[in-house]
Amino acid sequence: MTKEELAKEIVNRLKKEYPDVGCTLDYDQAWKLLVSVRLAAQCTDARVNVVVQDLYAEYPDVNALADAPVEEIERIVKPCGLGHSKAKDISGCMKILRDQYDGKVPDDFDALLKLPGVGRKSANLIIGDVFGKPAIVTDTHCIRLVNRMGLVDGIKEPKKVEMALWKLIPGEESNDFCHRLVFHGRDVCTARTKPHCERCCLKDVCAKVGVEQEL
Repeated sequence: MTKEELAKEIVNRLKKEYPDVGCTLDYDQAWKLLVSVRLAAQCTDARVNVVVQDLYAEYPDVNALADAPVEEIERIVKPCGLGHSKAKDISGCMKILRDQYDGKVPDDFDALLKLPGVGRKSANLIIGDVFGKPAIVTDTHCIRLVNRMGLVDGIKEPKKVEMALWKLIPGEESNDFCHRLVFHGRDVCTARTKPHCERCCLKDVCAKVGVEQEL
C-alpha cells in the first residue's frame, strides 16, 4: 500500500469512527479562539476553557482586552502556566486586532503568523476552524499518530510533518482529519500507556500496531 492509499484509508476509517468532531477549545468568536490557542500551550484545553471564563467576565471584547494591563491578564491566566509571556502575547494580539484589523481576526495565514505568539499550528487551527479553509494542525497527537501509522517516517519537526501531510491529505478533509487524530490519540492510540491496538479501527493497516515505545 502506498502512502497515498494508506492516507485515503485512514481518512475514511477515522471519519466513520469519529463522524462529529471539532475543536476542544470553547469559543463563540474568532478572537476568543486566538486567546485560547495561546493559553493552551503546555496546558490542557479543559483548564483553558475554565480560565477564559474569568478573563472574558472582566474583559468581554477585543477593545477591553487590548486596554487591559498586562499584569491583570497575567493574574487571571496564571493557572495555564507561562502566565507572563502568554499575557504579553494576548495583549499584543488584541492591540493589533484593534488597531489594524477593526477588531477582527485576519483570515490570511501569513497575517496570522505575524501576531504575537502565533505559530503555524495556531494559525492553521484558526484558518481551519474559524474560516473553514484547508488546514493541517500538527500538534503532539498528530505528530505521534502519523508516525505510528506510517504516513510519515520518523519526522518530529511540526513544519516537516505538516508539509508531508499536505501531499497526502485532501484539503477538504484536512481540518477534520487533524481533529480526529486528537480524539483517536486520547481514546485509543494513547501516549502515556500502551496503545489500545486491539480496539483500533486502523489495526490492520497501521505500520506500528502493537509497538509500545514512543516515536
